[in-house]
Amino acid sequence: MRNFKQFLKDKRGATAMTFGLLLVPLLGITGLAVDYTMASNERANLQNAADSAALAGASIFTGGNAQAAEDRARAFLRANLGDKASAVSINFSAKDQKVTVDLGGQTNTAFMHLLNQNKVQIGVTSSAFAPLKPSSASITVGDVYGWYFKRVTIVGVRNGTEKALGTVVYNPYDHKGANGRGTGSTVPTKSQMTTINLDGYDGLYLKMDVKNDGCALGYRNPNVNDRYVKCVVDNSQVNYDLTLKTNNDKQAQYLFVDGKQLPANQIPKILDILSCTGTHQHAWEDGGGWDQQDFFYTVVTTCKAVDGENVRLTN
Repeated sequence: MRNFKQFLKDKRGATAMTFGLLLVPLLGITGLAVDYTMASNERANLQNAADSAALAGASIFTGGNAQAAEDRARAFLRANLGDKASAVSINFSAKDQKVTVDLGGQTNTAFMHLLNQNKVQIGVTSSAFAPLKPSSASITVGDVYGWYFKRVTIVGVRNGTEKALGTVVYNPYDHKGANGRGTGSTVPTKSQMTTINLDGYDGLYLKMDVKNDGCALGYRNPNVNDRYVKCVVDNSQVNYDLTLKTNNDKQAQYLFVDGKQLPANQIPKILDILSCTGTHQHAWEDGGGWDQQDFFYTVVTTCKAVDGENVRLTN
């Protein structure tokens, strides 16, 4: 009995026993830390590759060449990841001036496989903003109504100087035509396409000039109440009665894009007006009533990527 009591009081070797009991969880924690570090390093590598790919794609994206932007992004991924590229899942999208690259991969574990966790899934996303500028616009005149002379112009701004790059003109001649809405002729004629070079300008905006008597500058209509417009030379006619501009927050709302009126008290971005994708319908109203516009035409805009230094990551 005395020997047994001495055995219970004897603490020699307790440290070794305690360490033995703690060894398994300590190894587990260390293994988790090692695997986490390996996964973090692999994720950083994937993130760098995704960032480079997104920037590369955005540097050439023009709004209408998504496949070319994707090809360039994938080429950068292969260059950065090497043989690992084939083991990575890739999702690519390019729209609204943004190129996005999603990568999915996995890394092997060094210790967690003891807990039946052989791999760690890794996913990263990178988006790059691709600034675009319109380089040309093709305009096709549609239906035009009204009693007033109207002229729509695309204006380019370079170094503070404005230049009319292209115009569409409406000359009314029959106030009773189109059930009283008024009909006339256009230059260019209806359905004739005009392509305008927009390249090399710091800014662009659209404007519509209106002359109430139905005649162009340098002419006047002596009988504005007659059914038919008859213009005579009058060199005193040097001003329009109304000029509406999309770069004026009080006037941009006179333009409708794809059936939607531009917001009041707000200057729209030029790419909201001259969009880089698809065919878009424009309609101007000179103020007679928002529910029935007068000047209709379609626009197809070609854009180019801005210089590469303006491309930037967004997340």
